[in-house]
Amino acid sequence: MKTTLFAIALAVSCTVPNAFGQGAAVIIKQRAKETAGRPPTPSPAPAAQPSATGAVSPQTASAQPNVSKLISDLASIKAKPQATAEQKEKLATNLAGVATGASKPSSEAVQALANTLADAMAGKKLAAADQAQLARDLGNALNAAVGSPQLAAAIQGVKDGLYLAGVNEAGIQAVAKALAGLSTKAK
Repeated sequence: MKTTLFAIALAVSCTVPNAFGQGAAVIIKQRAKETAGRPPTPSPAPAAQPSATGAVSPQTASAQPNVSKLISDLASIKAKPQATAEQKEKLATNLAGVATGASKPSSEAVQALANTLADAMAGKKLAAADQAQLARDLGNALNAAVGSPQLAAAIQGVKDGLYLAGVNEAGIQAVAKALAGLSTKAK
């Protein structure tokens, strides 16, 4: 009796995994046949890379060259211990060029941001990748809607970039305040 039960258990245990394995193989073959007749579907376009804060950059193609200009402006400012009036003016022009929305910030608000940012970044060390992220976050802040999560994420990204550059807390808060002031002073 024990031998019969053992033989049945052994037979079941040997056939059950084999049946499941065959079932998977059958399903794979069936799906292969189904997809063989279909035209290939293009792979989805890669999504925009999230920033360090997890927000996706909404930069348009027309604003991209201006973001590149911001990167070079930040590089020239951080190279010297003090920002010049010419550097601040160029930064303000390029910041205004990044703003592409219907409600662009006023030139006075952009100039105030440029002055505060240039003073905070002067003489600081920031890696090229972090500098590029800072420029993208600045662009995102300039184009975000008032009170939106995108604006909050962009301001946090700018604060993070300034922190990485070694800007003191007062400088970081001054730049954050200037960014928040942009959204309330639209033309």
